[in-house]
Amino acid sequence: MDTPDAAPASSSSSSSSSPISGAQSYALTDAQRAELITKAEAGDAEAAFRLSLYYTFTSSDDVQRIRWLTIAAKAGHVVAQHNLAYDLYMSGKDLAEAAHWAAESSKSGNAEAGDLLKEIEAARAKARGSRP
Repeated sequence: MDTPDAAPASSSSSSSSSPISGAQSYALTDAQRAELITKAEAGDAEAAFRLSLYYTFTSSDDVQRIRWLTIAAKAGHVVAQHNLAYDLYMSGKDLAEAAHWAAESSKSGNAEAGDLLKEIEAARAKARGSRP
């Protein structure tokens, strides 16, 4: 039988071209995390957002994820604003706060946040309507 030709062409290349998992792509060393924390606490929205991704995909720490996502959102990170709005909406914890962050993200040009805001406002109206 012939040798199978289904092996990837890159199998003999360096490990840097090897596929990595999603969690690995968000992994941070202790030094990288410390550097990002310093930057985020100084107002760097991208650093705070990067930390939120680390705590979402690598560490699975919801408290830290929300902490850094909130810091990034407050610093004007459009995707963080959208993600925070979505998280608040889906958890049902605070629809008013979810609407606030969806509106902020939408104001910055995020069309998806505008759609999310409509969903949140509909949920808020439904919640108000169901009250005695």
